[in-house]
Amino acid sequence: MPAAFSSRSTRALPALLLLALATAGAAESGAVGSYAIDAPAAQRDDLKLSVTGAWATQCPPTLENVTLDGADLRIDARSVLGLCTRQATPFSIEVDPALALNQANLAAGVYHVSFFAADGAQAAPKLRAFALLDRSAPGAAAVIPETGFWWSAENGADRTLLSIELQNAQLSVALMSYDRFGQPQWHFGAAAYDGHVAHVPLLRLQGGSDLFAAAGAARARGESTLALDLEFHASGHASAWLSRVEGSDDPALRLRAFDIVRLPLAETVDGGALQGDWVLVEGSGAQRLHFDQFRAPDAEHFELVDGSNGATLACVRDAAHPDLPPSSCTLRLPNREAASEFDSIALTRMDGSAAHLLRVSN
Repeated sequence: MPAAFSSRSTRALPALLLLALATAGAAESGAVGSYAIDAPAAQRDDLKLSVTGAWATQCPPTLENVTLDGADLRIDARSVLGLCTRQATPFSIEVDPALALNQANLAAGVYHVSFFAADGAQAAPKLRAFALLDRSAPGAAAVIPETGFWWSAENGADRTLLSIELQNAQLSVALMSYDRFGQPQWHFGAAAYDGHVAHVPLLRLQGGSDLFAAAGAARARGESTLALDLEFHASGHASAWLSRVEGSDDPALRLRAFDIVRLPLAETVDGGALQGDWVLVEGSGAQRLHFDQFRAPDAEHFELVDGSNGATLACVRDAAHPDLPPSSCTLRLPNREAASEFDSIALTRMDGSAAHLLRVSN
């Protein structure tokens, strides 16, 4: 059974899913084209990476180059020998990113690590593995993803829909999509969540019987086809990477990157959907607020006002990406000089370093 599933999280999962997950993990552990990027979780100041896998020939690749572009860390390797016997061969590459980049150490943050490898001196490198490595600063605030429906932040009718729920540090994800024939598909998975990132193996569920079938009818079966990596920036905004292995002779990883957001069930996403009753929690105190007025002076700013006491919540948003939640909100209360700042915004909660806003009604 994958390590991401604890005894607590698996008790409620259908036995079919558990069996399929365990079978998929066992089958992939030694398969040609299966690669993994890992780093000891405790390492922060001296990050070392390990890339392991089963190469298709007896001439496994060796490290060629390491590059860093923002948070995107790329590791390149190459097999330069020819006339190699085609037989699966385990290999391991140890990487010290800071040393390879001539840096004292890497800055704190989440890194998107890609492993590319080429089979031959002149062959083009192919993406073989992808992973998110959380190297956040000690004490960095955890992001609590909001439970509910999340949508891809893409224009058009064919948005990707995900249902996300967090329970006891376990993140469960249901992904509703379509196959190449336009038929609906349902994928499901669960994994440990460390406060910023999660790697979720997904099962495609198929078969089974309809809702009115008699007892003992055909049961659904699961097939491991996709993996989903998530980096949560705020309670209502995350970056997502879907991946799957393609090819049999020289397998490579196909990767799709996109953003997902919690969208209001409303015709507009201009901030007006955040009106309603909220509770401000600061330390041991709490205060109820009723935001019943909305105004948007321009495309990048909007305000919610409690008409009974004048409390004002001013939010900043990205006009070029209206689907994304506000990047920050500032709450100003009457008769108080200090404002409360929130940098993690969702539909039902806003979190800051010293205060929280929790929604209690629309």
